[in-house]
Amino acid sequence: MSSANRTVSREQLVRGPADPALGGVSLVFPVYNESFIIETTLRNYIAELGGRVQDLEVVVAEDGSTDDTKGVLERLEKELPIRLFMSDERKGYQRAVIDAVAHATKPWVFVVDSDYQFAAIDFWRLEPHRKDYDIILGMKAPRKDPFYRVWLSWGYNFLLRLFFRLPYRDMDTGFRLIRREALEKLTPAVKYMSFFTAEFVVRAHFAGYKITEVPVPHYERKIGSTTIFFISNLFWICLTQFVGLFRLRKELFGRHAGTRPGADGATSSSNPGGRAV
Repeated sequence: MSSANRTVSREQLVRGPADPALGGVSLVFPVYNESFIIETTLRNYIAELGGRVQDLEVVVAEDGSTDDTKGVLERLEKELPIRLFMSDERKGYQRAVIDAVAHATKPWVFVVDSDYQFAAIDFWRLEPHRKDYDIILGMKAPRKDPFYRVWLSWGYNFLLRLFFRLPYRDMDTGFRLIRREALEKLTPAVKYMSFFTAEFVVRAHFAGYKITEVPVPHYERKIGSTTIFFISNLFWICLTQFVGLFRLRKELFGRHAGTRPGADGATSSSNPGGRAV
């Protein structure tokens, strides 16, 4: 059965506590126009992780929202243990994520899209892998998005695997747990593609970081619409991403002349409990 059709069971999910020996966690939310769902997102994640991750900080990086997101966050800041950063202008998803993770101070950074398509409880699927990996990607299983987003993501990940000979299936996931040292080293170089995670994963693979994917449930967006792109923009999004792929490939191939993509000593892994790559 393909990973796209696999459902994920919660029957034996152990909900912490997180191993304090592995270091604290910065929970980071990039936020744009999520006034109807951001309170639910924050309350659920803080309730789930607050008492189970010994050294937890919650960073909320707002990206020039045009709805009431700023007002909601200002109200929540008075009640919830969050560090709030707001922008007067829209920077775009890639820049917003880069700026958001820059505020993190803990050894591990858990970067989550703020639209609550990933449940807080599924952090515990990723957490046990911290002892063995630098980057743990929550692979959507299955993906619950409109058909055009599913196909766009499938095609994008296919091209990434083709261009760079990578084994990963969901390199644009919005649910990722990353060692902060890797972010600090590689994030300044991310520049070619609109989706931060995909380019970061490619660079991390070539830099030799240990990466794994873990299947996690993905849920339909119940309120509002995606704030990353709309159908009318698909042509330009695809063109921009395609050009970005070529530019990144040219850079990495030039740096690793004489080697095949992925053959420079980088380490990768499939999910230890399931999918082979």
